[in-house]
Amino acid sequence: MEPAITVTNLRKTFRLSAKQRKLERTDARTKTAVDGLTFEVRRGEIYGLLGPNGAGKTTTLRMLAALVKPDEGSVFVEGVSVVDDPMRVRGIIGFLTSELKLEETFSPDYLFDFFSELHHVEPAVRDARKRALFGRFGIDRFAQTKVADLSTGMKQKTSLAVSLVH
Repeated sequence: MEPAITVTNLRKTFRLSAKQRKLERTDARTKTAVDGLTFEVRRGEIYGLLGPNGAGKTTTLRMLAALVKPDEGSVFVEGVSVVDDPMRVRGIIGFLTSELKLEETFSPDYLFDFFSELHHVEPAVRDARKRALFGRFGIDRFAQTKVADLSTGMKQKTSLAVSLVH
């Protein structure tokens, strides 16, 4: 069985501005965020990236989600290259960070429909998926409530449901 995710010799560096060099007390003009990372994740497996702040965990996840292009190495999600076909990978993967901000004037119901349309999810599939996800996360009671009026936990659950819309 082919792995769901294959990462081989992944590397990513970033240029440091003068201000960043001063803050980090370094003369180096680049910072290596990820260097030579290799791993596989099988379908159904739970895999964690652990490490201290600055270890490259978020950068790695952004490369897996085709949001940041690696400098070297390869990443395949369901056999699709993140470098060669990033749009297809974005259609396969659900990605949620703590930085996702939902528009506070809209309801979970509206946002789910909006993101479904962005991902070209058929209405019948969207409706079935919404029922399943809203029921699983307990969002159904709050489906018509403005995001601004939701608890932090319910906002997080809504963000998770929206990230799984496709």
